[in-house]
Amino acid sequence: MLAAYKYLADITPPTQKISEVRIEEFVPVGSGIKKKWMVVLSYDNIGEFPFDKKREYKEFEITDGGEVVSMKDKKSRKESE
Repeated sequence: MLAAYKYLADITPPTQKISEVRIEEFVPVGSGIKKKWMVVLSYDNIGEFPFDKKREYKEFEITDGGEVVSMKDKKSRKESE
């Protein structure tokens, strides 16, 4: 989970701010040597103005050793309904 947060912080442009980071999902995938984790983080993405804020969701695939393999946008439950 920490690997996902660090990765997100590293790729966020300096003009954007993230806050209120939450773990939405944390699911093991595979087993044994090939075990990975799917982690979904949500956060408030704040633009130039304080009222320019929206909740975003990112899904990360992380190895058992803590390396981020992939990241993709994930729609919130409200958006997918």
